[in-house]
Amino acid sequence: MKQVAYYKGKEQTYVKHFFLERYLEAVAFHIGYSHREFVYVDCFSGPWRADDEELADTSIRIALDKLNYVLRGLTKLNRTPPIRAIFIERQPKAFSALQTALEQHRHAVTTIPLQGTFENNIPAILERVGNSFAFCFIDPTGWSGFAMDEISPLLCHQPGEVMVNFMWDFINRFINFPEEANERSLDRFFGTPDWRHIRTLAAAERETASLELYQEQLRKTGGFTYVTSTRILKPQSDRAYFHLVYATRNSKGIFKFRDVEKKTYSEQNSVRENAQREHRETKSGQSELFFGPVERPSQLTEEERTRRLRQARDLIYAILRRGPARYEELQPRVLELPLVWNEDFKAMLLEGREEGLIVINGMKKGERTPKAGLVIRLVRS
Repeated sequence: MKQVAYYKGKEQTYVKHFFLERYLEAVAFHIGYSHREFVYVDCFSGPWRADDEELADTSIRIALDKLNYVLRGLTKLNRTPPIRAIFIERQPKAFSALQTALEQHRHAVTTIPLQGTFENNIPAILERVGNSFAFCFIDPTGWSGFAMDEISPLLCHQPGEVMVNFMWDFINRFINFPEEANERSLDRFFGTPDWRHIRTLAAAERETASLELYQEQLRKTGGFTYVTSTRILKPQSDRAYFHLVYATRNSKGIFKFRDVEKKTYSEQNSVRENAQREHRETKSGQSELFFGPVERPSQLTEEERTRRLRQARDLIYAILRRGPARYEELQPRVLELPLVWNEDFKAMLLEGREEGLIVINGMKKGERTPKAGLVIRLVRS
């Protein structure tokens, strides 16, 4: 993956690639370690915007480099799972460029290019995936081309999980546009006409309502146990560019996703601060004193994290009011909330015990943090 300086003017893409690279490594290594076949599916993979002859700034090259890195690491551990990567491209010219790129970068990972639309290629994708674990990355330029009913067979594939780029900035421009074709398109995207009530909401509420509706539709359509997301901001303003929506049936996926989110949180803060400083310098014509990378969280993200932490605490006690819960059952439900990390969850449990509100059964004397196998229950007054 190229350094952030290479992404000048499109820092949000750098943050997206930063996240994808790290999550892909985590999931491929986890699946491959158990000797299971792993298939990565890049559903909108055309390299038409590449600024590098070797496509180093595209998800294609980033995925291949990381998958081959994982395969080499697994080989050292005497694990040799088959790893494949499927790339779908609609435009003939871009598909030709895709084929050339894949031919020029031959590695141990098997690559499969498919021409045509993502929706039309779903039977071919499923045929090539077979019974393997599939991680599907749906990264479109808008909201069309992956209608919920059309991609349902792929969402339902087991074992597997999906990450979708929910293009909020693009969707927000059209959600209030009362044109029949536009509304039918959004109906198919969400998989329901229920999005229409969102138009009556205040601007600040539309983003959350749209995202939650899409996540719930994804959960129901694919039969996923956990669905969550993380927000990627515009480089120059405190507004969302898009959200990476993630769906899985395995609690370990949620833990890995949140771990990557935490790393991306710090990276995004640093990248945005640098981009804004460079913008100010260009506008003023004067250089600012620079003493190295600075992490300056956005007010939008900080406010959301504060809100999510309150929500997480409320969720813990709401679940416990229904009865005792095992640590490993409670943990993924709490970490399903964006910007709530594992250390936050553990701290909330310890705080509740200190306050005399909960009991952590099975936690031995001298143990400093809760862990799997323990039972959490409320103290009855």
